[in-house]
Amino acid sequence: MSQNNRGAAQVSLMWVIALAVIMLLSVGFGYLQNQQAAELQLSLDKADAKADKLQGDLNAVRTDRADDFLLLGFAGESGDAVSRQAIQSWMNEFVTRFGLDATNIKKTEDVAGPVFAKFDEVVGQRDALQAEVNQLRNDLAARNSANAKAMREKDATIASLRNELDDTRNSKDQEIVNLERQRDSLRDQLRDRDQTVTELRAVNDQQARDAAAQLAMLQQRNDILSGRLNEVARRADSADGSILAVNQELGAAWIDLGFKDRVTVGMEFDVRNASSQALKGRLKVVSVEANRAEAKVLSMVDPYDPVREDDLILNAIYDPNRKPVAALLGNGFGKYNANDIRSMLASIGVEVREGVNAETDYLLLGTPFFDEETGEMIGWDTQEGYKAATALSVEVVPMRDWSQWLGL
Repeated sequence: MSQNNRGAAQVSLMWVIALAVIMLLSVGFGYLQNQQAAELQLSLDKADAKADKLQGDLNAVRTDRADDFLLLGFAGESGDAVSRQAIQSWMNEFVTRFGLDATNIKKTEDVAGPVFAKFDEVVGQRDALQAEVNQLRNDLAARNSANAKAMREKDATIASLRNELDDTRNSKDQEIVNLERQRDSLRDQLRDRDQTVTELRAVNDQQARDAAAQLAMLQQRNDILSGRLNEVARRADSADGSILAVNQELGAAWIDLGFKDRVTVGMEFDVRNASSQALKGRLKVVSVEANRAEAKVLSMVDPYDPVREDDLILNAIYDPNRKPVAALLGNGFGKYNANDIRSMLASIGVEVREGVNAETDYLLLGTPFFDEETGEMIGWDTQEGYKAATALSVEVVPMRDWSQWLGL
C-alpha cells in the first residue's frame, strides 16, 4: 500500500470519527443538553481513546511496514514501496551467476534452495581446497624444514669446504713456494748446464780439432805404413842374404849379415832354395858379429832336403836400408841410463827419438813408475807416451825383449 492510500484511510477514519461525534452531539441536544453533553463528553472521551488506539495501531502498522521495507529492500524509485522489477532483476542475476534453471524460479523463495545447494557445493569445494591448501602448507612446512636442514647442512659443508680450501690454498702456496725454489734451483742448474754445455762444446770443438789433427797424423802414419808395406811387398820376393855354412849336427847355421846390416838377435828368416825358391825351413838369429851372424835352425820343411850352404834367407819386414825409430818410456832402464840405452840402440842401427809420433816403430818400456806417496805401481796406460803408441799402433816392446837385441 502506498503513502497516499494510507493518508486516505486516515482521512476516512477521521471523517468517520467526526460524523460519529456530530451525530452523538445532535442526539444529545435532542434529549437533554446537560445529559447529552455528559454523554457526548463520555462518547468523545471514548472516541478520543479509540482514536488514540487506532492512531497507535496505525503507527504500529506503519512501523511494521517500514521494517518490512527495510528488511525486504528492493525499493522503487520513490523509496516508499517494494519494486517488482528490482526483485525480478535480482532473481535474474542469481539465475545468471549461479547457473540456475529459470523455469523453476517463480518466487524469491525458489532462489534460496538452489543457491544454498550451490553454496554448499562451493563450500565443499572450498573445504576440499582448504584441506589441499592445508596439505600443501604442511608439505611446504616440511619442505621448508627439510630446506632449512639442507641449508644448515649446506652451510656446514660450505664451512668445511672453505676450511679445506683454506688448507688447500695454504698447501698450494707452500707447494708454489717449493716449486719456485725448485724452479730457481733448476734455473741455476740450467745455467750450470748451459755453462757445462758451452764448456763441453769448447772441449768437443777442441777434441774435433785434435781428432782432425790425429786423423791427419794417422793418415800420415797410414801412408808411411802403406809405403813400408809396399816396400815389404817388393822385398818379399828378393833375398836379404845367404847361408855361409851349416852344422847339421848342431842345428846351427851362419849367415852373411851382421850388426852392420842392422841384424839383431831374435830376428827370424825364411830359408829358400837358391834355384827353385822353394821354402826349406826357418832360422832365428842367436848371436851377431860385424859381418855375420849365427842362427839356430827352427824348422825344416823336408828332412831329406835340409838347410844347406848358399841357400837364400828372406825376412819380409827386414829393411837394411832404413833405420828403425824407437822411443823410450820408463822410470829407469836397470843398471843403465837413457843415454846408455840410446847409444847401444844406435850401435845396432836403431834411432831413438823423444816422444811417440807417426814415424815411431817401437816403444821400449823400462822400469815402471811408482807413486811416491802410496808406493803402488802406476800402470802404463796412464802414461801419455803409451796412449800415443796404442793410438798409433806402434809396437810396444817390454824390457826383457829389447834387452836381447842389445845382448844384455
